[in-house]
Amino acid sequence: MKKLLILGCLLASFAGFAQNEESLKEAELNRFKVMVAKDLPGLQAVLHKDLVYFHSSGAQDNKETYIASIASGKSSYLAITPEEIQHRVYGKTGINTGILNILQQAADGGQTTLRLRFTDVFVYADKRWQMVSWQSTKLVPAQKP
Repeated sequence: MKKLLILGCLLASFAGFAQNEESLKEAELNRFKVMVAKDLPGLQAVLHKDLVYFHSSGAQDNKETYIASIASGKSSYLAITPEEIQHRVYGKTGINTGILNILQQAADGGQTTLRLRFTDVFVYADKRWQMVSWQSTKLVPAQKP
């Protein structure tokens, strides 16, 4: 009986291990990498089927339309660099908030840089974190008085 209790405790600790702030951070940073790499299978894995993605422009996407925008080059990310980021886990729900600097390829071939404040929500399903919601707001440079 004692061995069974110890085994149960060990299994419980391993089951909860994947749902911590460090694993959520890794999922978020991996998402940035697959977006820049245009890794469509990677995006399929990290985006939840019920994704609601609100761009800083106000445009809205779901999983299919967002992946299609990256595949087509409509959304073309050259670099995504976190300036600050916080990760919080509440059971099987993870919330990331922070500021990102995003270098994008514009339709005319030029490059634009965005500085965004964001909130996104991940859920832990199918043994991995999946982003289910994204909302971002463009930050403007501070005005001098």
